[in-house]
Amino acid sequence: MKKILPALLLLALYGFSQKNFAQESKKEKVAKMLSDYFFLERENIHVHLDKSVYTTDEQIWFKGYVFHRRKNVPFFSTVNIYASLIDADGKILETKLLYGNIGSFSGSFKLNSKFSSGKYYLQFYTNWMNNFTEDESSVYEVSVINEAQGAGTALAKADPSKISIAFRPEGGTLVSGVANTIGISIADCNHNPIPVSVADIVDGSGNALMKVQINKKGYGKFELPAGATGCKAIVTIDGVKHEQSLPQPQGKGIALEINNYSSPDKAIVKLRTNKFTADSFAGKPLFILLHQDDQAMLYEVAFKEGSTELMMAILAKDLFEGMSTIRVLDSDLNQLAERLIYKYPQTVLTSELTKVKQVSDTLQYKGKVNYPNMNLSMSVLPENTISLDETNDIYSSFLLLPYIKTHRNASGRYYFSTLSKVKAYELDLYLLSQESKYEWRNIMTSPPKNNYPFDMGLTVKGTVPANSGSTKLAQVRLYSLTSSIDEIADVDDKREFAYNNMVIADSTYVNFTLLRKGEKPKELTLAPQILNGGRRYNKPFRPEPHFYLETTAQEVTEVPHTYKENIELEEVKIDANRLKYANRFGNANLRGYKITEEQANMYLNLLNYIKTYGGGFNVSDNNGEVRITSRTVNSINGAQTGPIVYIDNVQQLDLAVLRNILMEEVDEIYMSPHAIVPSVRNFTGIIRIYLKRGGGAYKSKNATPEIMVRNGFERVLPFENVHYSSTNDKGFENFGLIDWEPVIMTDENGAFRIEMPKTAQKTIKVVIEGFSADGKLVSEIKTMTVN
Repeated sequence: MKKILPALLLLALYGFSQKNFAQESKKEKVAKMLSDYFFLERENIHVHLDKSVYTTDEQIWFKGYVFHRRKNVPFFSTVNIYASLIDADGKILETKLLYGNIGSFSGSFKLNSKFSSGKYYLQFYTNWMNNFTEDESSVYEVSVINEAQGAGTALAKADPSKISIAFRPEGGTLVSGVANTIGISIADCNHNPIPVSVADIVDGSGNALMKVQINKKGYGKFELPAGATGCKAIVTIDGVKHEQSLPQPQGKGIALEINNYSSPDKAIVKLRTNKFTADSFAGKPLFILLHQDDQAMLYEVAFKEGSTELMMAILAKDLFEGMSTIRVLDSDLNQLAERLIYKYPQTVLTSELTKVKQVSDTLQYKGKVNYPNMNLSMSVLPENTISLDETNDIYSSFLLLPYIKTHRNASGRYYFSTLSKVKAYELDLYLLSQESKYEWRNIMTSPPKNNYPFDMGLTVKGTVPANSGSTKLAQVRLYSLTSSIDEIADVDDKREFAYNNMVIADSTYVNFTLLRKGEKPKELTLAPQILNGGRRYNKPFRPEPHFYLETTAQEVTEVPHTYKENIELEEVKIDANRLKYANRFGNANLRGYKITEEQANMYLNLLNYIKTYGGGFNVSDNNGEVRITSRTVNSINGAQTGPIVYIDNVQQLDLAVLRNILMEEVDEIYMSPHAIVPSVRNFTGIIRIYLKRGGGAYKSKNATPEIMVRNGFERVLPFENVHYSSTNDKGFENFGLIDWEPVIMTDENGAFRIEMPKTAQKTIKVVIEGFSADGKLVSEIKTMTVN
C-alpha cells in the first residue's frame, strides 16, 4: 500500500517509483481534484442564542462566531455577515447586515404581536458562501408564542403515528451476498429522539434475527447476515408497533466496515464484496482515500485472486484531527463507498463559575476557563426552563455539521463535553448514519469558482450633481459627526466617486463636501448608494414540514407576564427630580444624575459636566479630538483606557459628538469610571446619556446638509431584558430569561467577572460558549444554586 501526503495547500506525491506512469497520473489527478475543490477558504458560523422559545414582546438575542475551516481558528477577516428571519413557509421576514469583529458578531431580532405562534428559523450566511455548491450557511429553529393565540404549533408535540425509522448501510450501499453493517436511526416525525431502546430485526418470513440496542440519541447499528432477504425493523412505542423495510440489496458494490474506536493506535478498514463485483475488479487496483478537505492520504489496495474480502489498518498518527471522510474509489476514480469518521480529542476545555457577592438586586460572579484569552457568551435561565435547545452548540457547528449533509442539530456537547470511550463509540454511531456534505462527483467535475467577492465592509458610491461645477482633479470628502467616519475619494471623469471597505451603521447621517484645489469646500446634496449592503443567498433555507398532534396545538401554555409600555393613564403625578432610567438594565451600579434647569444653565456643554461630575474621568478636547480616559489603569495590558459611551442606548464611536450636545438637551446621565466592560478594546467605565423626549438623537445644528445612508450595518444595541411582573411564577420558570451576556473576554489566566440580576429563582441554568484566538472551543451547561 502506498499513500499520498499533503504539503501546504497541495498534495505532494512520493513513494511510487515502482509504479507505472498511468497509475502515477491517477494519483496526481486525485491530488489536484482535492486541491482545486478546497482551494477557496470556507467560513463556518455558529450562533449562540439567548434561548429558543420567545413571546412576542421579547427580542431574539444572539452572539455569532465565525470559524476558518482550513486553519481551525476564528475567521478574523470576516466582516459582512447576513442574518435572515424566516417563517415556517420559508418566507424571509427580515434580513440584517451584521458587523463581524475579530471573528464574532452580535445582534437581535425584535418580535411583535404580528408574529403568529409557531416555528421560525434564523439563517446566517456571507456573500462568499454563494461560491460553493454546498450550503455552508447556519440555520437555527426557534419557537414564538403569541399569548393572544396560545402556544399553537410552537410547542405542539409530534404526531405519534408518524415515526421515522431510517437505515444507512456503512459505505452507502447494501450489497447482496455478503454481510453488511447497517446504521439505524429512530426519531419522531420531526427528527427528535424518542424513548425507544430496542429495535427488532426480522426476515421476510417474520422470523426474529436480532435485537438492536438504540442509544438515547436514537442511533444503533447491526450486522445483517449474507443472504438475509425481505428484512425489516420493528419498534414498539406506547404499545403501538412501527415497522420499516430495509433497502433492497444491490448486485454490485462494496460493503465497508470501519472500526475507529476499539484501538487507540489504529483504525481497521474492511471491504467486503460478492464474487461478481470482485471479478470485475480483477487485475485492477482500488484506492482508499482518507481526506479532510484538501489534506489527504491515498492507499492503493486490491482483492487477492479468489477473495471477496480485504482488511487494512490506518495508523492513528496518519488520521487527521477531527472529521475525515474515507472513500473507496475504483481504478477510474469512481466512488464505490464513503464513510465519515472522527479522530476523537484527548482533552476538552472546562469553565468554573463562582458567586462572589450580592449588591442590591445584582449578583456578582467570577469565572475561569482553563485556557487564556477566550471570547465568550453566556445565557442564564431558570433551572427548569423549557426554552433551551441543548442540541445547538459550538461543537456541533464547527466540528461536525460542516461536513454533514443536514441542517439538523448534532448534539456536539453530548459527545465532547465529557470525553470517554463510550462517547467516542456513540459519536461513531451517529456518523455511521450520516452522509457527507461533499459529493465525490462534484469534487471530480465542479470545483468552485470565485464569482462572489469576499466582502470586507461596504462600498459607498455617489455622483457629484451637475450643478456643482467642474470635477476635474476634484475629490469628495465623506464625514459624519456621529460616527468615526472621515474619508476622501477621487472623482472620475463620469463625476462618480466611491469609498471601499467602509464600516457604516444603517441610517447614519453623513455629509459630502466637494474639494477642489484653491477653492473653498462646497457642501453637496446627493443620494449615495451602498453597492453591497443587501446580498442575497443563492441557497435559501426551505423548512421541512412538521407534523403535530392536533390536540396539543390547541393547548394554552402559561407564559411570563411582562409590564407593557405605552399605557395611557388618566392622571399621572411625576416627580421631576426622580431618575426614570435608574432601573434600566446596566444602570443599577452607575451613579445617576437628573439634569435640572439650574445645572443646564451652569455647565452649558456636556463635556464640562462630565469633567465636574465624572469623578474618575479625564476629559480633553484638543484640535477637534475629544478623549475621555480613566484616571486608573484597569486594562489587561496596562494601558490607560476610556469608558464606553452610549447616547439613548446607541454606542458612540466618535466622542466628538459630545462637544456639540448642550446640557439643555440632556435628561439624565449615568456614570461610573471604575466599571470594567468586557470588550476587545478594554473599555474601563461607562457613561450613559439620555436625551430629552421629543429631541431624538443628536443632530447637527450647522447649515451642512445631512444625508441618511441606508442599508448599512445593523447597530448593536446593548442587551435590555423585558420587565417581568414576576420571576416566581410558572410562566417565568418555563420561558423567562434571567440574563444574556454576549461579550465576555477573559484575561491571560482565563478569568472573567460578570453580573446578573437577582430573581426569585433559587437554581439557575448557565450556558457558556466561546472560542480562543487559536481556535480552542468551550461549551458547557451549568446548573447552579443561587442562594
